Amino acid sequence: MNAVAADRGRAFDAWADDYDRYRPGYPDALFGVIATRLALPDRPVVADLGAGTGLASIAMAARGWQVMAVEPGEPMLDVLRARSAEARLAITTVQASAEATGLVSASVDLATAAQAFHWFDHARALSEMGRIVRPGGGIALFWNIRDANASSFMRAYLDLLDDHGTDASTRGPGRHPDTRVWLRQSGAFEAATFLQVRHSVSMSPEEFIGLAFTASYVRALAPERLTAFRADLGELATRHAVETGALEIPYVVDCEIARRKDR
Repeated sequence: MNAVAADRGRAFDAWADDYDRYRPGYPDALFGVIATRLALPDRPVVADLGAGTGLASIAMAARGWQVMAVEPGEPMLDVLRARSAEARLAITTVQASAEATGLVSASVDLATAAQAFHWFDHARALSEMGRIVRPGGGIALFWNIRDANASSFMRAYLDLLDDHGTDASTRGPGRHPDTRVWLRQSGAFEAATFLQVRHSVSMSPEEFIGLAFTASYVRALAPERLTAFRADLGELATRHAVETGALEIPYVVDCEIARRKDR
């Protein structure tokens, strides 16, 4: 990961509230599959790396899992703490990076990265995961990806991103093919299992516009291009919402699960 990517990853700090408000969460079925594949105990200890505002951390804590949310950005952690307190969930927060968590070696059953692994220094982060996951435990790396194949609106939206010159490079599931290569090169984990879980989120046009503006590739547009993009997106979203009654955004969660190698 280069310095530009790192800076863009940390740029989310500036709009932590919008990120929390508009970004989709994760279906409970995903965590059920992870628990089954890794044979996790009933109340596993989890380190959620790059936890952000806690969309995954809170979902796992709601299952009764013991979650440590590791996140370098204090603004993100502030939102996470407020949301977990509101939900009356006990989540330990750690202000640290995925590459240097400061957690005790072999102390967690599961390390996760939700919508975050592509921002990490992959080699260092996987080495750290191998260090903190105990024998018999594992990791789950997953991403919510909008499924253009299941929605005419999403296909039109991705065309709009292209028209405005963003560097959004994906039109569907499977956008992280190198993840398995990095896992293999790390030497810390067994062969990964790839799986997908589908879900959808219903949004108003205003909510979808808010969601669009949490994307780093949208925020990176020049000011004049950003203004034009907002206007075009407003027209597109409003037209589709009139036709369908709401914007139904289909997602596929891409997930790589790998067990820690015995040493």
